[in-house]
Amino acid sequence: MKRLLVLAGLLCGSAPGNATPAFKEVRTASDTVLVACFRSLKASGPVWNRVVQANEVNTDDPSPWKLDGRPVGAIHKFVTPTDTCDHHIYLEVPKLVPGKAYTLETPYGKRDFVFDDRKILCESIKVNQNAYSALSRVRYANFAIWLGTGGSRQIAGALPAYGVFRQATGEQVAQGTLQQVGQDASSGDFVYRIDLSGVPEGGPYRISVKGYGCSWPFGVGADFSRRLGYVSFRALYHQRCGCPVVGPYARADVRKKPCHTLIYDTGERLGEANVRVKGTEPQMTVYGGYHDAGDADRRLYHLMVPVVLMTTYEAFPGLFTDDQFNIPDRFDANFNAIGKGNGIPDIVDEAAWGTMFWEHMQTAGGAVRWGTETLGYPDWGISFDQDTKRYGTLSTDDRASGFAAGMFVNLARVIKPFKPQRSAELLKRGDMAFGAVGDRIRPAHKLYYAIQKYLLTGDEAAHAMVRSLAPSAASFQESYCKEAGGFASDGNYWLASFFMSYLLEKTRPADPAVVQQLRAALRAAADREVGYLGGTAYPVGWPADMDFKRHNWGQGYFTAQGQLAYPCLMQWALTKEQKYLDATSQLMDYVQGLNPIGKCYVSGIGFDSVCNPHDRESAYAQDKGWGPRPGILVYGPVLSGTGQQVPPLNGLARERRYVDHLGTFQMNEFTVYQSLVFPASIYPVLARGGKWDPARDPFSSPQK
Repeated sequence: MKRLLVLAGLLCGSAPGNATPAFKEVRTASDTVLVACFRSLKASGPVWNRVVQANEVNTDDPSPWKLDGRPVGAIHKFVTPTDTCDHHIYLEVPKLVPGKAYTLETPYGKRDFVFDDRKILCESIKVNQNAYSALSRVRYANFAIWLGTGGSRQIAGALPAYGVFRQATGEQVAQGTLQQVGQDASSGDFVYRIDLSGVPEGGPYRISVKGYGCSWPFGVGADFSRRLGYVSFRALYHQRCGCPVVGPYARADVRKKPCHTLIYDTGERLGEANVRVKGTEPQMTVYGGYHDAGDADRRLYHLMVPVVLMTTYEAFPGLFTDDQFNIPDRFDANFNAIGKGNGIPDIVDEAAWGTMFWEHMQTAGGAVRWGTETLGYPDWGISFDQDTKRYGTLSTDDRASGFAAGMFVNLARVIKPFKPQRSAELLKRGDMAFGAVGDRIRPAHKLYYAIQKYLLTGDEAAHAMVRSLAPSAASFQESYCKEAGGFASDGNYWLASFFMSYLLEKTRPADPAVVQQLRAALRAAADREVGYLGGTAYPVGWPADMDFKRHNWGQGYFTAQGQLAYPCLMQWALTKEQKYLDATSQLMDYVQGLNPIGKCYVSGIGFDSVCNPHDRESAYAQDKGWGPRPGILVYGPVLSGTGQQVPPLNGLARERRYVDHLGTFQMNEFTVYQSLVFPASIYPVLARGGKWDPARDPFSSPQK
């Protein structure tokens, strides 16, 4: 949805220097294919303008590539940017013998190794690199051989056995034989399944496929899941606007002061990066809300963030507590953080932070502005408290007013036990927004407001609106998987949050007919997603013939598993039927590495994770040596795109079209509403709540 302005030529050209690539390690792809892994030493330029080259490792002459003095067979390659550029050279060799010592010679050095399928990494094993949920009864890894320019391969002969063992002790905890899934059109892979359902809670574990190699480490439940929930939730804190991002709440003082607090009330027409601020317009002091990826805009779509957080809290109140995620919740008058521990669950505090911005966007008459923008985008190489651009308001809009009306009253309900006076203020705001939009309000937004108003006040006129609008929620099963921005801007797209409170709240009488209609809509969507999972090799959540354009997706569709899983999670919240929890867990495994390229699409977590999210403050942090801000889930693969990679992107199957480079914004950008809020909500539930201590890395401290 965003556009990068000046990155032409980013992925091409030659790099300076004569350094040869570093020979990192030897891996396997099969029992007859070794992988020589090299890391480029020639990448140049800052993170936001890095130049790499894909031809640094030369395989045109096969003669220098030898195993034990004998020439290897065919040579293939996969070259892809990371924090610099990685070169995976696939070498066909005689069948590898466990326990045998080998010498691999290359033009860039040699490596002696003993083949041990419990120690050497096999790239063909695709596993959730962080945490499988202990709640799920369906857990698995996939096995698929892919050789870059050599394409996909089937296993020759009998399918091999596998074992799962504790990394610390070597104790085997599960075993079996690979099971064939078949050829998968979406990934281009021949896929085999490794059942992990019998692996007990704890870890870290590795999978060893006999004669092939082993997986990345992984865990099941316990601190592994709590860590994943913690990192995912805190991604929202890192994207807050008007708030410092400093220690002890962050690992470095990325942003020392509140940012973007001075806003000019320009009332500009709706658009992106189009607001010209003269500096003579009325000024506003604004806090709250979120940035979005490479931008510092705060727009209508962000209304989804507090809404989804509140629904999750209502569904699972016992799983969320105060000081669970190490976020500041006590501030001075200028919103400098002065502490935490206000007695309110962190998830409610985060929802209140997201809502606060829209309170500033509400006019005296009750209408709500679309958000704030500037002309162009912030500069690279700075933290956002150094951004000198002027930001102005966008005009009021019926869609913003209608959606905000329900959100204000929803927060009034949720926060009432903690802050009754604040609740009364929010109810007033909701009524004003509803009055301002009047009959122009969209059906989904009207139902959302009416449900919240009835549940908070018992207003029977609001309940009558609920009865009249409930049949229209049947559209949920067709629109839950549409591009997330439509839930905010269209008003005919249906988000589970628009009606879940009516099914969860028990303090007001519920109309049985309304309950039946809403439950039917939710179950239909959840069943559709369960059905999709049954027809795909990887838990991607989409059928192979999905027309993404018909669902208004331009990017981000392959890492939208949180949005796809949410109806299943809500169905499980109501019925506790295991299949819906299993579906939720499987879908959330995809972005953690259980995908065709074995990539963890989240920054700062996982063993092969995203290095270059398109996030300006992450680039600033990387340039300082702090690494990207953790927890950012990027858009991932696209149906078509550009980027210097071998083999070329557009010749690959659709789930393989990804390049980890900041310049490929269509793959590495993200949004708070599409990408971050659903993982922030779902992973803590899959962890069964709880608090993780960052000083205790579960991958360093074995758990039973």
